[in-house]
Amino acid sequence: MIHGAESATGGVAIETMPGGAARVSQPDGAGVSRQRAAPMATAPVAAPNQSHSPPPAVIRSMWGGLAGTARALGWRRFLFSDAAAAVFCLARPRRVAECANRHRRADPGLAEGPSHARARASYREYYRTCLDLVWAHGQAPERVRRLHPIDGWENIERARAEHGAGIFCLAHFGNWDMAATMALSRGLAMSTVMREFRPGLFNQVIVWARERRGLEVFTPTRAARGLVDAVRRGRFPALLVDIPEGGRTVEVRFRGGPVLFSTAPATLSRHSGCPLLPVACFRDGRHYRIVVDTAVPPGGVGEMTQTVADRLEALMALAPDQWYPFNRVWTDEP
Repeated sequence: MIHGAESATGGVAIETMPGGAARVSQPDGAGVSRQRAAPMATAPVAAPNQSHSPPPAVIRSMWGGLAGTARALGWRRFLFSDAAAAVFCLARPRRVAECANRHRRADPGLAEGPSHARARASYREYYRTCLDLVWAHGQAPERVRRLHPIDGWENIERARAEHGAGIFCLAHFGNWDMAATMALSRGLAMSTVMREFRPGLFNQVIVWARERRGLEVFTPTRAARGLVDAVRRGRFPALLVDIPEGGRTVEVRFRGGPVLFSTAPATLSRHSGCPLLPVACFRDGRHYRIVVDTAVPPGGVGEMTQTVADRLEALMALAPDQWYPFNRVWTDEP
């Protein structure tokens, strides 16, 4: 279980109970945290997956051009996303107020003014996350490994050595696409489930961009059989649990109230014997960081899912403005 969480940008971010391994290291003199992971210089890279329905060549070319521009701008790319987020917040004050109320419920010590500031920050961070879906396209794996650390990599290695694979559990927090990019850059074969977006061309682009990095993507209708097969092949499914797109759910306590979580990760874990690994990926200064928590103890589906919720909530405390409660969260919410 995680304890001792501090600011994600202020030094030590996380510790674990004895036997745990998800520990954020101290930053070096340049401000970039040293990674406690497998050696990077010889790390393999996940092979791209062949897209069954890639977007037209002109769209792929435009996507690559936008990605190159974003990389050339570096940190300045966020000037554009931050401006867009500011315009949205000014145009939709009611949405900001609703988001602020949810932040205040999740953190009762938060006053009204700071809760509105955190809500605006959440929109700003979400717009940055959307932009970085493009920015991450074509990133050199060695650069990703060098600049964006993973803490708790030994938990992944332990799951792979003892069970053949593991199951990542994430919340709508930080940047889940960058989490995949960072893991894939270290040669970790991964699979996920993605709902279909509209319009169809946009969905094609997103699926193609993710598959090109090496991520295996299933639609919800193919997910059950596909994920079982994935773990048998030694792949690590990465599943968002806090906003189920369908399938069975269980009510857990999360962020100050009752929330429906998908039971798919726990069910898959019990079926396959592969452990659940709560994971968070968030911006830490000008870099991204992944924290991989220790495996969730085996148990019933409801018990395991509640443990996942507790672990994810502790991880989210590292960067609370990177939680995105823009829509209804709790089952008792009006």
